[in-house]
Amino acid sequence: MVNDTAAKDTALVLVGHGSTGNGDCRQATSRHAEEIRSRGLFAEVREGFLKQAPALEDVLASVTTPKVVLVPFMASKGYITDHVLPAKIAGNGHAVITEPVGTHPLISATLRAKLCTFFNTVDAGDASVLVVGHGTKKNRAAADQLKTLAATLSKTAKAVFLEQEPLLKDWRKATNAKTVIVLPFLMSGGLHGTRDVPALLGLNPDDPGPSLAGLEESAKPAGPFELGGRKVYLFRPLGYEPVMTEIIIERALEIQNT
Repeated sequence: MVNDTAAKDTALVLVGHGSTGNGDCRQATSRHAEEIRSRGLFAEVREGFLKQAPALEDVLASVTTPKVVLVPFMASKGYITDHVLPAKIAGNGHAVITEPVGTHPLISATLRAKLCTFFNTVDAGDASVLVVGHGTKKNRAAADQLKTLAATLSKTAKAVFLEQEPLLKDWRKATNAKTVIVLPFLMSGGLHGTRDVPALLGLNPDDPGPSLAGLEESAKPAGPFELGGRKVYLFRPLGYEPVMTEIIIERALEIQNT
């Protein structure tokens, strides 16, 4: 059991990637930060972004609490967590960075529970599960992480990506199943979660069903959508799951006790 009293002199800064083209990208990050603030565990709870306001640099400059813990609200380790964020706190001996939220063990348990509930309520037959990550050619470790996660969920689960192979846009080649369940392993709604994923599946992201407006408040997937003789179900981006609040808190507290 982690002693949460150790955080009373600590500022928690939740770090999001952000977007210059979509202000909604901060929505999930801010929602979790607000919930954590309401619990009074930390001296301060702030949000800072790399590509939109409030900029992480400005947030760090305005924090007055003696200790600062940065929790990356990101799916995996990579260039940002290993290089960008350490450079942001260089010279600040009171600031530390935790592991990203997406590598926490509760992630796989949460996704397994979602799938179990789904299969208990829907006769999905030979359903296949597609776990969608961002992907990048610069960081194969992140792709390997997602593939490992997919393997723990189901024998039929596969990892697909927005920006590296196997690509989400080729999902029809990735599986022959008549029912396809799509789990976006994305932290924010953002352009990727609200538009890219539905569009790459062949859905209209402006329709209320597959849009973020239809997904963010529901633990149930949108669908089924009929696409070329297949039934497709689309879950909300992982970052909207309530358990992410607990993961953020645990990440921040565990580093206080190491």
